Amino acid sequence: MPIVAGTDGSGLELVRELELYVNAGFTTSEALASATIATTHLVGADGRTGSIEVSKAADLVLVDGDPSRTIGDLRHTKIVMMDGKLMDADTLRAAGGFAGAPKFAD
Repeated sequence: MPIVAGTDGSGLELVRELELYVNAGFTTSEALASATIATTHLVGADGRTGSIEVSKAADLVLVDGDPSRTIGDLRHTKIVMMDGKLMDADTLRAAGGFAGAPKFAD
């Protein structure tokens, strides 16, 4: 049974969900894959998105940190690229009614 991240909720809780997967025994790579390629594979879109490859559509984030070592570093997103447009993550958070960057969970 594949486990895919982000199937419930609004997406705001995705980093916490990935942290829980890592706490449960996933590697950080497995947790990241559950939110990217595993999800697109499940819906049959992995031929055009879900991983970074030539000719695939990709939304990307620039993170201050290394989520491959510490999954919670995804909270330190600085830039979002979506549909070829660069957006400041703090500006996006403010537009969504959030003040400042997310804090780490205990």
